[in-house]
Amino acid sequence: MSKFGKLAAVAATATALVAIAGSPATAADTAYNTRNVYLDGIPLPSDDQACVSRSMTLASGWYTWTQIYDAARNPSRDLYLASGTYTWTDCIVAGNGDYDQTSSLSKPGSATAVLNDTNLPFTRGTHTFGSLLDPHF
Repeated sequence: MSKFGKLAAVAATATALVAIAGSPATAADTAYNTRNVYLDGIPLPSDDQACVSRSMTLASGWYTWTQIYDAARNPSRDLYLASGTYTWTDCIVAGNGDYDQTSSLSKPGSATAVLNDTNLPFTRGTHTFGSLLDPHF
């Protein structure tokens, strides 16, 4: 292969890698916002909350939004989201003898959507929490 041919092949490969690395997930992919957290099993209001947050651009349409706590997948709700950039936040909040999970989707100029679960088991150990957003398209 000539020097020009090798250079063209390298340039084509580099361009393809940049295009793949810079491409956002397609609108039809299920998206996840999760984190692992250690819970000591003794929830107190003075405990710090554990949160995970991300910014995400979404296409308009119907989605199923479901909280994740270890293997559990509830509560869940269907909602219509207008296109735009959202801040997606999930938190574990310690209370007086219990842990609550809160999830929110917010977009400037729109009401914030929320999911709350106040029935989390408070066992000592590392737990995975967050939520998923599954498009209907």
